[in-house]
Amino acid sequence: MRIITKDFIQGIISNGPFTKAMGRATNGTAQPKNKMEWNRFSSWTLICEEVLDTEHNSDWYDGILAELTRRGFNSEQINRMRSFAWKTAGWYNYDMVLWEWCNMDEKDIRRAIDLQLERDIITPPLHAEYLNYIEHPSHIPEDV
Repeated sequence: MRIITKDFIQGIISNGPFTKAMGRATNGTAQPKNKMEWNRFSSWTLICEEVLDTEHNSDWYDGILAELTRRGFNSEQINRMRSFAWKTAGWYNYDMVLWEWCNMDEKDIRRAIDLQLERDIITPPLHAEYLNYIEHPSHIPEDV
């Protein structure tokens, strides 16, 4: 059964927890109160928090968004990273029935990309392009 579709991803990008955090950041109501040391985690680990089979309070996403912004990512880049993470790690977690709820990161994205290549879901050139996105998330195009 296919869960992670283009429409599903678009719905998350339009109304998911990071989108709501961006709205709170814009209107001044964000409250990143949690005590997590976000600087200890990779940017992909932070992005993949939304992909996990877990829900968090709004302050969790407010904190992650603040950290990603501190690292120099703007909302457009964050949304492209989110879309890419759902297309890869989200597919791996839900369509492949991994159901990870603790942690996903760039290693999981790589595993997903490799599996998508192995199953002929993506082509070798697209596989190489996707691997490049892991290292250079600012290069992710709008239509990924």
